[in-house]
Amino acid sequence: MGAMTTENQVEGPTTRLRILQIALSLMSQRGVDGTSMRDLASATGLNVASLYHYFPSKRELLEAVLAERGFTPVRARPPEPEGDGSPVDQLAVLLTTILTSMFEIEDFVRLMVGEAMRGEVTARAVGLDLFTSFQTSIEQWIGTYRPDLDERSGGPAVARLLCATVVGIYVQYAAGVINDDGDLAAMVAQRANEAAQILSLLPAAGV
Repeated sequence: MGAMTTENQVEGPTTRLRILQIALSLMSQRGVDGTSMRDLASATGLNVASLYHYFPSKRELLEAVLAERGFTPVRARPPEPEGDGSPVDQLAVLLTTILTSMFEIEDFVRLMVGEAMRGEVTARAVGLDLFTSFQTSIEQWIGTYRPDLDERSGGPAVARLLCATVVGIYVQYAAGVINDDGDLAAMVAQRANEAAQILSLLPAAGV
């Protein structure tokens, strides 16, 4: 009896993680509504009763998937100035960091964005938290390097525009509009630099 208990303790977390990984894959392909608990049970090799033992409802399953893959937002902190790097260079680094973090949890972002557009409450809440963290990082950069923009247009407004640009780059890539030519890191850096350069075209106060 003792050996069985130990085996279950080991199997439980492993099985739960496997369920979450397969659930993420299925939901990314079919959406939450299109993925039934029976489909998931079949894909994981479990019976439905066993699946409900781990996750009593699809809602709890979705929340667990989001928690596993990125419920705690990726915090893109403003980079510390390096040497003679210009403010534009520093912004490019920050935007690269944000884009890279999105690609690191690409399956999660695809799922979250799709479900948020369908009105799924949990996904919308997660998306708000995630993108708010990105916007806050950009606002901090504006306050440090371009306080004139903060005074004239408002840091939050400029940050929202840049955040939307970053999300747009991700969506274009996901839709196949942007080709990385086999080098995702180079594509991300190039697009981030382009966005930073565009902002640099806005003249400073008094110019």
